[in-house]
Formats: sequence, C-alpha cells, structure tokens
Amino acid sequence: MRRSDSESAARDESDDAADAPESESSHDGVDEASEPGPESGPDHGDPSRFGPLDRLDEATRWVLGIVFVGFVLRFALLGARVAHFDEGRVAWWADHFLDTGQFEYRYIIHGPLVQHVNKFIFDAFGTSDVTMRLFVAVVGALLPLSALLFREHLDRDEIVGVAFFLALNPLLVYYSRFYRSTLIAAAFAFVAFGLLVRAYDEWNVRYVHAAVVFVALAFTAKENAAVYLLVWVGATALLVDQLLFRTGDDQSGFEWLRARVAETDRRPIAEYVADFVWHFAVAVVLFLGVTLYFYAPRSPGTEAVGFWQTVFNPTLFPELFDRTLDDVVEGYSYWFGGTTDAGCRKENVIDAYLCFLGQELHAMAQAAFALSAMAVVGFIAERWGRVRSRAVVLFCAYWGFVSVIGYPLGTDIANAWIAVNALVPLAVPAGVGIALVVDRARDSLHTGSVRFGVTAFVLLLIGGYMATSMATSVYLNPSSEGNELVQYAQPADDFRPSMQVLEERAETHEGTDVLIVGSSYVRDNPRSGGLEPRCSSISETLPLQWYIESYGATGDCVQSADQAVQRLQSEDSDPLVVIAPQSLENDLSPAVEGYDSEVHRMRVYGSKTVFFTARSPGTGASAGNATALEPPTG
Repeated sequence: MRRSDSESAARDESDDAADAPESESSHDGVDEASEPGPESGPDHGDPSRFGPLDRLDEATRWVLGIVFVGFVLRFALLGARVAHFDEGRVAWWADHFLDTGQFEYRYIIHGPLVQHVNKFIFDAFGTSDVTMRLFVAVVGALLPLSALLFREHLDRDEIVGVAFFLALNPLLVYYSRFYRSTLIAAAFAFVAFGLLVRAYDEWNVRYVHAAVVFVALAFTAKENAAVYLLVWVGATALLVDQLLFRTGDDQSGFEWLRARVAETDRRPIAEYVADFVWHFAVAVVLFLGVTLYFYAPRSPGTEAVGFWQTVFNPTLFPELFDRTLDDVVEGYSYWFGGTTDAGCRKENVIDAYLCFLGQELHAMAQAAFALSAMAVVGFIAERWGRVRSRAVVLFCAYWGFVSVIGYPLGTDIANAWIAVNALVPLAVPAGVGIALVVDRARDSLHTGSVRFGVTAFVLLLIGGYMATSMATSVYLNPSSEGNELVQYAQPADDFRPSMQVLEERAETHEGTDVLIVGSSYVRDNPRSGGLEPRCSSISETLPLQWYIESYGATGDCVQSADQAVQRLQSEDSDPLVVIAPQSLENDLSPAVEGYDSEVHRMRVYGSKTVFFTARSPGTGASAGNATALEPPTG
C-alpha cells in the first residue's frame, strides 16, 4: 500500500512536534506561509499570477539558489590549474576513445564512466582543461539538489544546511573541479541512498529501481562503490540495534517488532514472494545492464568482440560477457588485493595507516573544518538531544564517521580526495548542526544579547573560515605545496605557456613537434600501445601526453643529451618544443639557440623540467644555429 505525501508529512510533523522544542517546531517542514492559500487574497487560484519559482516551496527555492552559487564556484577559472598526472592519463584515454572508437576497462584509471562521458564532451566542445573537468563540475554543482530527497525527515533549515555544505564546502568544491571519479562515485551513492529513503517515504518501488541505477553508475565511476554497500550494511545494523534496544516503552525489542509485524498488510505469503522475485529480477537486470554498457569493450574492427557487435549479433553475448567479466575481476582484484605501494612508505601497516589518516585529517582541518564540526554537533544533538532520533541523520553520520577512519586503510597513495567519501554523507548531520545554530541565533535575537552575540559570532566564524579556505585552497593556491588538498603528482608550475606554440603551429609544422630528452624521461623500449609518445616514461611525463594529444601534436624521444644535440643540429630536425630534465639544460643550450627556455616543476616539489620553445616560425634549432654563424648587420 502506498503512503501519500500528505500522510508522510503529517506523520513527520506530529513526530517532530512531540520531540522538538517550540523553537524547532516553529519552522519545521515546508514554510506554509510561502504557499498560496484561501487567505492569500484575490490572486489565489490564478496560476498566471505566479512565476515558476513562486510555485515552489521555500526550501526548494533556497536549494536552487545554492545550486546556482555552486555552479558559479565550480565553473569560475575551471581551466586555470594545469592538469594533474591522473587527470592527464584519464583525459588522454577519453580522447583516444573518441579518435579510434576503441575502448576497454583499464583499472589503473579507475571506472570507465568518465571516459564514456568525456568522449561525447570532447566531440561536442573540443579538448581542453575546461572540457576535461566539465562533467565532474556539473555533477558537483547539482549534488545539493539531493538534499530535497530527505524533505520528509528534515525541516526547511536543515535541508538548506545540507545543500549549503554540499555546494560550498571548499574540499568538495576543489574535487568538483578535478577530473577524477571520487566525487562522482560519492555523489551517485548519496543520491541512491536518498532515493531509497523516498521509496520508504512513499512506499513506491520505482524509487528502489532508480536507486539501483545510481548504485550501478557509482560502480561504473569507481571501484570503491563496493565499500559504500558494506558501510550501509554496518550503519543499518547500528540503527536496527538502536531501534530494538530503545523502544520507548515497557516492551522488549522483540515484542515491539512482533507488534509492528502484526500491523502490516496481511497478504498471502505467495504474493510477497512473487513481488519480491519480480522486483529483484528487475533490479538485477538494471544493475547488469548499466554496468555492462560502460564496462564492456568497444572494438571498431572485427578482430575482437565489442559491445555494438553484440547488439547487432546477440549470439556474441557470451563472449562479450566473459571478456568484460575477466576485465572487471582483474581490476577489482588489483584495487582490493593490496598490491599497490603505500604512498607514506612506512615499514608497517599501522604506521602507514596513521600517516594516511593524518594527511586526511589535515586536509579536513584546512578545507572542511566547518562541515566536520557541524556534523559532530548535529550528531550529538540528534543522538542524545531528541526524544526520538531520526534514522536518516544517524545513518549518514555513521556512514561518514566510519569513512573518515576506514578509507585510509584502503588507500595506496597519499591524497586528500579520500575525504570526499566521508564529507558527502556527513553533510546531513552537518546540515542539522548548522540549522540548530541558526535556530538558536533566531531565538536569542529578542531574548538575550549575549547569547545572540555568541551564536552570531559562531556563524560569522563558519562563514569567514569557509570563504578564506575557498579562496586560498581552491583558487589562489590550487597547486601550492602548502595546500593540503594538493596531491604530490600535481605540477607546481603551469608549463602550458611553454607548450602554447603547439596549439598555434602544430597543424602546419612538418616533422616532430615535441622532442623529449633524457634517460629519466625516456623508456629503454617504447610501449607497444597506449599513451603517445610511446617512448616517454609515464611516471615522469604523464601530463605532457595529454597536452601533446589535445594540441594535435606529435612527439619523439632521445635518451642522451649528446644524441639530442646531434639531432637538433641536423637540418631536418626542427621541433617546436624540446623537453628535458633541468640537469641537461646546459648540455642542450648550444643546440637550441633559436629557442626560449623556461624551468617548471612537474610535481608539487622537485622534478624540475626545462622547456625549450621555438620563438617564431622558421626559428627552430637548425635555423637558430645557422643565424648564429652570420655576422651581425647594421
């Protein structure tokens, strides 16, 4: 039997009115004063008198306004930061998918979703750092809308608080502007949970099916979606234990449960089983359909089976399924098998865990302190400050707190982005906490100047801290060593101006456009496939491949400086850009007199690289050497 919105709202309002103090119940739920009613005057009943936003309740209008601000924050200067090593790798493969039509799941770059999406974005808008990050920015900006899924359980101020932290937390904003799947997986999992809550509120199984789709999308975004399901099981167990232990009367937990079961709709067991089997089958088909679409390989030729060949020839489905399953099993075995190297490089697991945890907490202290503090306040108020705690708030609190202490166990490199997995669910208790502070400020406005001053000062501190952290961490120092959000593989310097000549002249330039020099940057044996130029060492030059590809340039490599000098002095060698470790700058300088040179750090610290850039058409290495031998004129 389906429960209507009015029944659910009435139920929640009566519960909250009984549990909350007068100051809370006075603004609980949707602000009815904003809705037109019989007392609204002669305009009532004439929809043309109201604009589209006027027909929405106040909570929805607030959330939409916050979403707009979130879009501005995420799109402002979106391409200003030079590509991180990971961004360059994933973007290169997305562009490769567009150029060749060939795709397969490569676990080293995590889930395939962003490659599929960016293939279409690159096709429509071209390749650039802005279009590379566009999809993640849109998902991050729209995430605050998910707060409305909990409107049966949170009041207006709490809904707005949840949306506020999802949109404006600096750490979430930073990784909404980062071409990585962590935020996408967290966002889809959070939306899936919200849809399950709506399924309970409206007793409508369609929300369950929608939730399954979003869970599947989370799995296609990143492998750690499996961890979300495990955390959900644990959080549910805690809620069940609390529900059965604290019944609120003289009944035991089992007696209370038997009474609730007796009140349910008595239908034949066979009908329950039939409904369950049908909806479970639909959920399985939806999950497998979504995951297979994104994980299945694409083969433009006929030498290997691909997704679209199977669509037009279903007899190939077993072969496609086996190939896809093998790729997925290999990838998940890699990520959950403990085969990666610990970024903190400690001698034992405990020290490595403490190192990772410490870096996560430092990042949260710098860019998520307000959200974290308000989450603690909201959890305490919910767990011990209410007569009847709300399961949604406690569930998200358990989910977030466990993620804070749990994710450092599973990470393989030092990074701050693991905090995203905790901060997204913690936005719910944080929304409760900030709403509580706002409510106390509102109540104290006319009752006590000292109390109002304290609460207003707390709100001012929160706003000032978030604004300062946003400015410094996200915009002013997005690649600085002192920024806790910056991972080591982020280039500290913007080397793109040294490669701008490729965008201007690569299409008309003959021969090799980029020459990479040095044994540390060049492989002993070129790769058989993958990132171009295949001769370069990915571990040292990864972002360069993305820019060489996006500019439509060609690249080649030389291991020694002597070989490079000989090549550059030959008449048929005139690369637009020469790239080498800074240690080879003096060795190469005599051969690149027609070039400007700049030194850039390819990582947060160290890894200094020299870029030699051709000054103008016809002034490459050979031209520069030739003109250097001529006597000056005039």
